[in-house]
Amino acid sequence: MIPKLALAHYVIGNFSTDKIIEQAHSWLIEGIYSDSLNYLVMESNPSMELIGPMFETALFELGYLMPTKVDAAWYVTADIIQKMANGSIDLLEGANFLYYEIHQNIKVDLPDGEYLGSNLGLEYIFCWLREVWDCRDGSMILYHTDLPRAKAEIKFLENIKEEAEKWLINKA
Repeated sequence: MIPKLALAHYVIGNFSTDKIIEQAHSWLIEGIYSDSLNYLVMESNPSMELIGPMFETALFELGYLMPTKVDAAWYVTADIIQKMANGSIDLLEGANFLYYEIHQNIKVDLPDGEYLGSNLGLEYIFCWLREVWDCRDGSMILYHTDLPRAKAEIKFLENIKEEAEKWLINKA
């Protein structure tokens, strides 16, 4: 993961202490170096209170400024949606990540508009995600009711992919 993306994940609360250390170690192996990255990897008793500021310092040493939580959310959202659209991440995994790891972490800083997810332009993806969830848990589905649930779920996933592609055109 590139440093800018890692920093964005960190800012919106998606990086645990272990993930930070793992990422720092990976960068050192790749030849990305700063003194703080080196110290971070060598920390014998890591805790977020200690590792978090070290991670921030390391990225500052590498030339990255701390983004706002809203800017970080937009950046991570674009990355996840790109991966969903090009097939490098499972559509349901990506949509769930958008909901649980981004939307839930940003909704105070960037409240929804009229619809769930409209703060980041994800309302249509979340609409179809809800339909997939309803398919899987036996709840009432609102669309593709003429199809068996398994086929309806496939259509909902296709809808998620289409909305991801539209998002990239309209938001990126």
